[in-house]
Amino acid sequence: MQLIAPTFPTVSTMTKEIGALVLLYGIACIPSFGQVAALSILVVMAFGSPSTTLKSLVASGTVILITLVPVAEGGGGSLLSNGLKWILLFVACARSLIIQGAPTRIYGRLMSYWGLITGVLIINAFFVSAFTSISAFKAISFSLGLLCVIRLAMLTSDRNGEMLLFISNTGAAVFILSVPLLPLPLGWAQKNGAAFNGILLHPQALGVFLAMTGAASFAAALKVPRLQRELIVCGLAQWSMIYFTKCRTALFAIALGGLVYLIESLVRGGKRVRTRIISVPILALVVTGLLTVIVAFPKIRASLGEFARKGDVSSISSVADLETAVRMGSRGRQIFDVISLVEEHPLFGFGFGVDPNSEQSLGAFGAQIGGIPLSAPQEQGFLPIATIAQIGIVGSLFVLPFLVSMYRSARRDSPEFAALFTVVLGINFGEMIFYSFGGQGLAMWILLVLIAVGGAIPLHESGAPLR
Repeated sequence: MQLIAPTFPTVSTMTKEIGALVLLYGIACIPSFGQVAALSILVVMAFGSPSTTLKSLVASGTVILITLVPVAEGGGGSLLSNGLKWILLFVACARSLIIQGAPTRIYGRLMSYWGLITGVLIINAFFVSAFTSISAFKAISFSLGLLCVIRLAMLTSDRNGEMLLFISNTGAAVFILSVPLLPLPLGWAQKNGAAFNGILLHPQALGVFLAMTGAASFAAALKVPRLQRELIVCGLAQWSMIYFTKCRTALFAIALGGLVYLIESLVRGGKRVRTRIISVPILALVVTGLLTVIVAFPKIRASLGEFARKGDVSSISSVADLETAVRMGSRGRQIFDVISLVEEHPLFGFGFGVDPNSEQSLGAFGAQIGGIPLSAPQEQGFLPIATIAQIGIVGSLFVLPFLVSMYRSARRDSPEFAALFTVVLGINFGEMIFYSFGGQGLAMWILLVLIAVGGAIPLHESGAPLR
């Protein structure tokens, strides 16, 4: 299966790549063995060129989220799938280290932060964590994953637009396969029956995924001007499906990105090197129009209110005590639990990637071989306080400068890149995938690093880097 596009993408090559991804994801939808078959294909592909290796990683981040039947009914491929996704990551990491690339300023900066953060996480896992095996596994997987992503992003920096385009195409493929499920119970009944999950395992997973791939579409539109119209339509289509997922986190991230875009545009004034996709006046008119429609049409207002409440019986409007409403909300319980951890372990945290319920979560929802955890799910929901809860104030002092440095690299290109970086990072303010390289965190980090590299090394329309 060919998922490689040439350096100069066209509508034809974009269509072919989407078609190949639809086929790959279609295979992954097959119960029992589909995920294993798709991941096996990607493991083989990972032995190719740096661009093919990176594309294999991107595609794998989607494959592991695909399921049309619950795991209990779909067969016993979960353990094997977990093993294959880590094999793929290790192969990709080895490939990225074997191939030599020309050093750049941003590469040196990213690697310096990588070394510091890796040291902090390893020390935390062995000297702070209450569950050393889980923390050590997560520290090593996070470190290797981030190293792999940084290396591959730099090795493909002259094809940055193509890599962003590929992430956009993964979203288009999921969109195409999910649309037929809109009128069918199969696309709605995976978890709660009230929100749309398409071909993915959960509505939140689909909403977060589409927020990221939509952002990639707009970022690619800046890097590949010849496909700008097609990519803008593609991005808007993906973001529009978020409404059916009822994923408030995704819409919050998009709104946060829009706010950053306005601030960045106002700060810069009219000083721009490149042409905007959308101007500030047009954005202001769109926002004003939407607010007018919401005020003028009660049914639309009611529908949006239902989206915001997400059916919670403990919504603020139905509970007299505001604090009780917040504590009982879908994220409130998690946040208050994490705040308690922060109060008890402020300096060094409770342990990287763990909380007091980690052993039970590993036994109930995780996967392990010979005592080595392959997945250990954790719900902490809100990036800033979750980081302090895990690695404390001391550890956070290493993570924050890293993110600020990446943001500064992204904003060098344009306000749009700054905004899109914020959209991708903003997902973690409601759906914490920041430290999870075994799940959606892999796609998130690939996109964050690609946007940062693309901002630091702007490209001509031809794809050649400006050094």
